[in-house]
Amino acid sequence: MNLNIKNVVILSLIVLITNACKQDRNEIKKPTTKANIAIEKISKLTKKNILVCAHRSYHRSSPENSIQSLKDAIEANIDIVEIDIRTTKDSILILMHDKTIDRTTTGTGTVTDYTFEELQQFNLKIGDSVTNQKIPLVKEVLEILKGKLIPNLDLKAVDYQQLYALLKELEMEHEVLSFIGNKEKIQEMIRIDSLYAVMPLTNTFKEMNYYYKNTVSPLQHFTAESFTTAFMKWIKERGELVFVNTLWDQDEDFVKGNNQSMDSVISLRPAIIQTDYPKLLITYLKNQGLHE
Repeated sequence: MNLNIKNVVILSLIVLITNACKQDRNEIKKPTTKANIAIEKISKLTKKNILVCAHRSYHRSSPENSIQSLKDAIEANIDIVEIDIRTTKDSILILMHDKTIDRTTTGTGTVTDYTFEELQQFNLKIGDSVTNQKIPLVKEVLEILKGKLIPNLDLKAVDYQQLYALLKELEMEHEVLSFIGNKEKIQEMIRIDSLYAVMPLTNTFKEMNYYYKNTVSPLQHFTAESFTTAFMKWIKERGELVFVNTLWDQDEDFVKGNNQSMDSVISLRPAIIQTDYPKLLITYLKNQGLHE
């Protein structure tokens, strides 16, 4: 073979192999999952606003974790609603905060004492008043909330694989966030899906830095110990999104018209405040230009 022709052939083969390798690398790098819709929405809105999360759903006039309380939250234009998830005796995911059903229903005993069908014999209560509402399925609740507001799933006693399968079925795996207080449980969830919007409980700088470096989700749930000016400055410089509670004393002062403790929370500009008085807080934030 003529030397020049041979060189051309070799050069052509090198080009073909190089292009093939580039194509393979491009295929490997091609995203295999969509972006997290909940995180994108929260990130966009909190550039100018503080978002409000209703604690245990919007339970001012309806039972907590009830279908009606969630419809009330949608009607009131709440940003995020917290719902508590547990598992029945027959492995059905339901809404229930407590381990027992005594406080919130007309029944007694633990959630795991009953099948879902057996739980339907009891009615939900609001305080001491009995309603005609029943304990809802997580699936029907998510179907109601989808596209309307962001669910914050507080996972009490849940098989994460089972929950994630349900979210996938509803195409909502990236439309929710989850408060998870246990490090091992957080790792379990991100092994299932690294983009899942986990929201770990953060008390110390060590924990804050760990979750900043080891989770894709930018959400962190600060406590009274971590919600300080120094910690907030550090975390916000790194693009993290802080969730904080104003439950109990702060909320009780706020509803009585004493705004000092709420103002101190607002001044540090967390991304999300969780409260038992979400509508009142939204109105207050709007008056300060901090909620659309």
